Amino acid sequence: MSKSIHQIINEQVKRWEMEKKEDRSIPESVNIVTISRESGSRGYEVAKQFCRETGFDLFHNKILEAMVEASKTSRVLLETLDERGMNIVDDIVSNFVNEHHLWPDDYSKLLFKILTTISKHGNAVILGRGANCVLHKQNVLRVRIVSPLTSRRDYIQKSLDLNIDDAQKHIVRTDADRIAFVKRYFNSDATDPSHYDLILNTGTLSVEKAVQIITCAIS
Repeated sequence: MSKSIHQIINEQVKRWEMEKKEDRSIPESVNIVTISRESGSRGYEVAKQFCRETGFDLFHNKILEAMVEASKTSRVLLETLDERGMNIVDDIVSNFVNEHHLWPDDYSKLLFKILTTISKHGNAVILGRGANCVLHKQNVLRVRIVSPLTSRRDYIQKSLDLNIDDAQKHIVRTDADRIAFVKRYFNSDATDPSHYDLILNTGTLSVEKAVQIITCAIS
């Protein structure tokens, strides 16, 4: 039976709290992979397979959104770092907001803090939510997964059991939503290749090969 989102979050917080009790220092160099992807490019599969092989924790959009919601009523997620660590997180968030001339609302402030907190603990893959925009100045590998439209459409048709027209609409809508999210909260273009360190085409690369390349890139 699969775990609920809240179970996953609770287990993650417990691991972070254990690190704090063991007095582990926050690493200067963390292992973080951010993955941005086109709809139907199998980016989620790449992220899952990479985490299975490396033991990294996977933070996808549903987990991140649930963490933001939980943080509105409890600061336990953001208090898993020591006082010095949290000051660093606050400084990073503040600098990012100032550099990009943003006027963040409560949601974006919490999202920035959660993304930065995850990066401070390391050994994680963050899927989507503009993580590459926030963490671009840290020791992070920023990956973009793309694929030809025909390949993505075929994949969506099969995985969601849609006809070709509905698959096309799903891709257009999903990509537009993701691009709009990054533009709104980070004032950035999600499709700009200069915002990534590695771009992988799963139209020609298998999921396994893509995982191998990412693994080599962080070695």
